[in-house]
Amino acid sequence: MDLDKAASLIESEYQFLGSVRDRWSLTKGPQDMELAAHALRVILHMGKAGESLPEVQALIKNQHADGGWGRESQETESAAWVSAFCALMLIRGSAVLQHPEIEKSVFKCINYFLQGQKSDGRWVDSEWGDLDTTSHPVSFFNVVLAIGTQKMKEAVRSAWRKGLRFILEGQSEDGGWYDLKFHPSGVETTAHLGQDAVVASLALPEGLPVRPSAEKALNWILKHQDSDGSWDGKNVDHTMDCTRSALLISRMIRAEQRCRPALEKAMEWIMANKTHPNGWPDFPGEELNLERTCDGLDVLLKYQAWRQADPLEVVRRWGYVPGEPVRPEPAVLLRLGRSS
Repeated sequence: MDLDKAASLIESEYQFLGSVRDRWSLTKGPQDMELAAHALRVILHMGKAGESLPEVQALIKNQHADGGWGRESQETESAAWVSAFCALMLIRGSAVLQHPEIEKSVFKCINYFLQGQKSDGRWVDSEWGDLDTTSHPVSFFNVVLAIGTQKMKEAVRSAWRKGLRFILEGQSEDGGWYDLKFHPSGVETTAHLGQDAVVASLALPEGLPVRPSAEKALNWILKHQDSDGSWDGKNVDHTMDCTRSALLISRMIRAEQRCRPALEKAMEWIMANKTHPNGWPDFPGEELNLERTCDGLDVLLKYQAWRQADPLEVVRRWGYVPGEPVRPEPAVLLRLGRSS
């Protein structure tokens, strides 16, 4: 895997993302909230605190009174899945920017999810299956428990346990999670739940015993990789999801060497199937999708972090351990590139 090429691609794609800011930035007008959150994730991973502040402030301005967000910035009704994604970006932004306005908004997010949780631990969203929907508030609570204030941690602990238990109980014997209505193959759902809900417990002092579940999920993901390095029939989105999930789980359970061939094959496929001068499509040869472009940058940045000497650096990209993510200097990239 050529890390110099990956680093160059990160820089060029980030410049491209900035050139189309009017298509995703809430500072430019109404936007798809999922895309806006995806772009903010990239900005935070790039270490661009100055660029992230106006985006975080715009995210707060679009937050509803109940603490959630709609799928589109002009929608008045909150939806659980996109609200969780926005909440994750907000608390990660709070850790970098240390602004009281952001902390207040994070508490509103917490209250939104506490109010919306069902008695069995799940959250629901009409556009997503219950397992996938639940994984994202659990992920948000994972980050709250990792980097939030003591008051935040006390507020979410009970609801987090209930949500995580719902996820663990929904795992199939073969290690996958399946949703026959929304994602019957299990690929996207398993990739999401492994990284977003389950494996963070290995880094949290109050974490539940999840190692067997994480190992089964990783084995499932590796088993379902296609021979060309992709997942789910050359699905770019699902391939990126599985790659990210394998990066995190393999690091958390110390299975890096076993996973490295599959991960390098996946990264080569992702880089080879950009199929546009800038940006990625949903499937090779299709039109550019800006959300996939944000995903492409995200997985490249996470792979870059996975290859750094600090074993926790990639975990910081999910927010599951304290500390601001650090991008390696060019000399470090060159040294790592020689070992690839």
